[in-house]
Amino acid sequence: MGADMAKTFLSSDVKIDGQLKSNGDIEIDGEVKGQIQAKAIKVLNSGKVHGTLTCDTLTVDGEVSGTVGANDLSISSTGIVLADVQYATLTTAKGAKLQGQIKVK
Repeated sequence: MGADMAKTFLSSDVKIDGQLKSNGDIEIDGEVKGQIQAKAIKVLNSGKVHGTLTCDTLTVDGEVSGTVGANDLSISSTGIVLADVQYATLTTAKGAKLQGQIKVK
């Protein structure tokens, strides 16, 4: 029986400048500048990330800028992605904003 990976949550009052790495999931409601690597990353409504994101699954309800590498990228109606993006599958809701160099893996 495998152990479940812990979910890391960064609340809206948290600001990080640096590198985050997790074998599990990271939910971001605060601000991060730097590199993030995780199995799954979710940028919540008030979350802002500027940097390099590498993950299997990226869900964006807030704002992401920089460079994104994700197998499964999902941008909600409130999501804004201003980045160079490489993805395998892409899902966008009506109202989602996506701008940058876009490449399919």
